Amino acid sequence: MAMDKSAKAPVITVFDHRGCSRAPKEYTGAKAGGKDDEMMVKAQSVKIEVSAGTAEGVLATTLSTLKK
Repeated sequence: MAMDKSAKAPVITVFDHRGCSRAPKEYTGAKAGGKDDEMMVKAQSVKIEVSAGTAEGVLATTLSTLKK
């Protein structure tokens, strides 16, 4: 199997509107009938973009940690 080179990673966002007076607009599905109606987890795949310098720094730090 070939390596995925799309540079995408999972991004997870937790919405917790418990006790908030703002009307929730993020979720439009069926209600659960409890406090879960004021919470939501959103998962999406997002392209991660970093500079070459940042990538080199992370690689160097990771390799030096693995060598220990």
